[in-house]
Amino acid sequence: MPLKISKTGSMSDSEAKATSKSTLDASMLAAFRDIVQEVIQQENNGLREEIKRAISPIKGALDECHDKLHEHEEGLNNLDERTVTVEKQYENLSRDYRKLQEKIDDPSGVPEGLEKGNPTQFIAGLLHDVLWGRSGLEEAPILDRAHRATAQTPREGDRPRLFIVRVHYFQEKERIQHLTRQKGRLEFQGKQILIFPDYSADLTKRRAVFNEVKELLRKQDGIRYGLLYPARLRISFDGQVKVFENPQTTKD
Repeated sequence: MPLKISKTGSMSDSEAKATSKSTLDASMLAAFRDIVQEVIQQENNGLREEIKRAISPIKGALDECHDKLHEHEEGLNNLDERTVTVEKQYENLSRDYRKLQEKIDDPSGVPEGLEKGNPTQFIAGLLHDVLWGRSGLEEAPILDRAHRATAQTPREGDRPRLFIVRVHYFQEKERIQHLTRQKGRLEFQGKQILIFPDYSADLTKRRAVFNEVKELLRKQDGIRYGLLYPARLRISFDGQVKVFENPQTTKD
């Protein structure tokens, strides 16, 4: 009997130790789990802060890019509008250029033969017609004489010859020149006419040096030419217009 009691007591101690160890292991496991969770939480919080710090400049850069993109879009819209405006201006300038080109190719001046044998009376009436108006010529000026420039009668389509006019009164001559500058473009029967001061002897010589070239041009078909003031030769051929100041250059 005593041996049986002793054996039962020994088994109870073993169970108690096992239970105590299990409880200790569970406590340690729980404590370790809490430590791991805390470490993970701290790491997560640290990563979250780092991500926030990294995202902030990226967001700022994206906002800046968005602003710049918006500015570029506005700039492109303005550029499109300016391009449309420039295209319209180009079309208008091209149209004006074509009109001017047509006027250049269309010989200006007083057509041949209108004077009908009385150039002095004709020019006096012409000056009154083109310079008449408010603050203009009230009556035809008194002329000593008027005649075409001494040259051969031009071919049909060529620029008509100039008129050389001598005004009787100096003051009237000055007034005609003043009104010419004031009115700008002058037209007679749909043709532009130009009024210049008297040619000096030197200017007459400078214009005369083109006579030989003009004779050569008269023999060429399809070429239009004329002298521009003061002493330049304008040649129109095949849709192109060139102006020369030296007769030798013209020949070359």
